Amino acid sequence: MLSQATNSSVDSEAPTRSLLLVWRDPASRKYSRVAHLEKTDEQSYVFHYLDSARTLDGFYPLDEYPDLEGMYSSRGLPAFFANRVMSSSRPGYKEYLSWLGLEGTADPDIPVEVLARTGGGRATDTFHVVEMPSSDASHFASRFFVSGVRHAEGGLEASQTVHAGDSLLLRAEPDNPVNPLAKIIDTVTQKQIGWLPDWLCDEVDSLESSAWSLSLSVERVNPDAPPRSRILCKLEATRR
Repeated sequence: MLSQATNSSVDSEAPTRSLLLVWRDPASRKYSRVAHLEKTDEQSYVFHYLDSARTLDGFYPLDEYPDLEGMYSSRGLPAFFANRVMSSSRPGYKEYLSWLGLEGTADPDIPVEVLARTGGGRATDTFHVVEMPSSDASHFASRFFVSGVRHAEGGLEASQTVHAGDSLLLRAEPDNPVNPLAKIIDTVTQKQIGWLPDWLCDEVDSLESSAWSLSLSVERVNPDAPPRSRILCKLEATRR
C-alpha cells in the first residue's frame, strides 16, 4: 500500500538500498536522473523526486507519485517498479534468475536486484533504473548485460570467446548517432562485443568526471541465453 510519508518518518529509516529512476527525453534522447527509490528494510520502500525533476522540460510526475515535492512510503515494492520485474509465475523465471546470477538470493531481495541488473526498461515508456553511487563511499559496483551483441560487428563471435573473470574495456564513441556518451565494450584483444547499456552511460560519465577509477569484467556467460542476456558484466569504481 502506497502512502505519502512525512520527512520525519523517512529520516528515521536508514536506507539499505538506493536506486535511481532515470528518464529519457523523447525529443533529445538525453537521460536525466529524476527520482530515488530507497529500500529501508525487508518490505519497506520510500520514493521521492530529485530537484532535477522539477526543472526538466517535458517531464511530468508519475500518476502513482503526483506530488513532485512529496515523499511516498509503501509496504512492498510499488507497482510502478514491480511491473518491471518478471513474474515468478512466468515460464523460464528460474532460468532468467540464473542468467542474472541471482539463484539462491533471498526472495525479498530479488526484485530490487533484478531492477538494478536489467534497468527495468519497458517498451511502453522511457524510464530505467540504475543503482545509486553513494556520495560518501569509496567503492561502487553495478551489474548489467552487454547491449547490442547481435548488432556489433563480430559481436556474436567475440561473445563466445569471453569467460567469467575476464577483463573488458570501455571505449568512448562520441560520434554515436544516438548517444554521444555511448561506450563500446571490447575484449582485451580489442574485439567489440557490444555496448554499455544506454541508460548507464550518463552514470558512467558522471563517475569518470568525478575522478573515479573504473574497471569492467565478465561475471557470467550464458551461452544458451538470447544475445541480450548472454554476458553479465560487473562494473566497479573506486575513488582515485
